[in-house]
Amino acid sequence: MTPATSWDVRITDADTTRELRRAVLRPHLTSGSELPGDHEPGVIHLAAFDGDVPVSACLIFPEECPWLPGRSAWRLRGMATDQLRRGNGAGAALVAEAQQLALASNTQLIWCLARLSAAGFYQRQGWVVTGEEFESVGVPHLRMHRELAG
Repeated sequence: MTPATSWDVRITDADTTRELRRAVLRPHLTSGSELPGDHEPGVIHLAAFDGDVPVSACLIFPEECPWLPGRSAWRLRGMATDQLRRGNGAGAALVAEAQQLALASNTQLIWCLARLSAAGFYQRQGWVVTGEEFESVGVPHLRMHRELAG
């Protein structure tokens, strides 16, 4: 298994990461199904790879944060890490790269609707919770964001 310090994080495409994201986040969908956010304007698909295999993936795109309107913001969506690879830094490396790409676009913050089960992961990356828990696609979620320096 790849050590946490050597994840190959790079821009990719929806097709490369779709099956990983579907299997982790929406296993009820059939293989190859289109996923929310795949074709948003300005979308960037990111993945942390072990060789040629994506082990963690997400997408980011410009979208105003609903609870912090009027600020330049990017949304992180579809964050998924292979269950056998969790805890090894792939997800953290991926989120760090997503934040850097957003910051390079002169963005003030990055936000997401995080599954409750992933809130601790985001908090360890410096993200904060806003508001109360809510349900989306039958799963408890939290509104989360991170201010970006710059």
